Amino acid sequence: MKEILFQNANILIVDDQQPNVDLLEGFLEMEGYIHVRSTTDSRNVLQLFETFAPDLILLDLAMPYLSGFDILNQLKPLIDNSTFLPILVLSANITTEAKQRALSEGASDFLSKPFDLTEVGLRIRNLLYSRSLHLQLKNQNQLLEIKVKERTLELEKLAVDLLASKEKAEASDRLKTSFLQTISHEIRTPMNGILGFASLLADAELSNSEKQEYIDLMKTSTDRLVNTITDYVNISLIYSSNIEVKYQPVRLMHLLYDVEKKFHKICAQKGLTIELSLPEQPLELTVITDPELLKIVLSHILGNAIKFTNAGTITFGFLMNPQIIEFFVKDTGIGINEETQNQIFEKFMQGDGSSTRNFEGSGLGLSICHGIVNLFGGEIRVDSTPGVGSTFFFTLPIRADLSESPSLKN
Repeated sequence: MKEILFQNANILIVDDQQPNVDLLEGFLEMEGYIHVRSTTDSRNVLQLFETFAPDLILLDLAMPYLSGFDILNQLKPLIDNSTFLPILVLSANITTEAKQRALSEGASDFLSKPFDLTEVGLRIRNLLYSRSLHLQLKNQNQLLEIKVKERTLELEKLAVDLLASKEKAEASDRLKTSFLQTISHEIRTPMNGILGFASLLADAELSNSEKQEYIDLMKTSTDRLVNTITDYVNISLIYSSNIEVKYQPVRLMHLLYDVEKKFHKICAQKGLTIELSLPEQPLELTVITDPELLKIVLSHILGNAIKFTNAGTITFGFLMNPQIIEFFVKDTGIGINEETQNQIFEKFMQGDGSSTRNFEGSGLGLSICHGIVNLFGGEIRVDSTPGVGSTFFFTLPIRADLSESPSLKN
């Protein structure tokens, strides 16, 4: 392998005497070297250096135009510090001063003329061997540098990922803490109402109207408690992938009229108008879906719209597209800022410390909606302008028959 490497080396001969050049070329050919170039004009050396890229230079010192010392000085800035380019000086000038000067200016070795070809051959082999070792070391260093850079990038990315994970974990801990505080509030508040009014009902002097008032307040607290517990159960089932979707034919118009009827009284009590906006479709439009889960989604979004709207109109309905049904709920409420819009469907986002804590409720509604819509194979989004209102959209794929809608219970 070493022989093949040396025979393929590029060797450049620089000598103004053609007989010397012929002698060296003939010797190198006999030794098996196949890439040999020569010049008797020292002015051609720089061009040959660029085009031929020698692995070894055999250089005379005493030449017209440019001496060997001149060439050494010209080559010095062109040779990279990490590269070993052997230069064997062959000169009749055998003075100690000439040798020292040549070696100090970049020559690797020195032989005096007339030279012994056997010694020249051995010097050439030793110098090429040294160059091969330097090249191997350089290549290994380059590979090591590449690996170090790659590893450094990996470590930097790992550090960034760890920092992001740490920040995410800390944010999650904060949200969970606030979430648990919300749970405590949403359970204790109605429970206190129930227990308080229950104790008041024990007063024998209460009038019938007072008793009825207390009973109504207890019912309100009970409904709030039941809704809170139902939300916690639903979110647990959704995110544990343990909810069952029961697909069946549903008369969509009837379902929407039932939802409108449910929220009509609530809107009236708050001075709001609720409107059902429908496309020009037959009243008997039937779709394949889970009616109870669809009602849950609509109810949560409508409930939020009413909660955060103090005046104006709540409009809901749907639009038909070739492959999907797109439902919408539009309100004229307080709106949602852009940053929050990107987070409101995430788990535990109801546990933040924002102004929404001024309103009762677990705050899990949109997380539940997001989970159910995902089970349906649809998408949910919101367009909102603070102070103007919000419009929530969610889609359901149009299913032709029940065979396309298997249960999603896991």
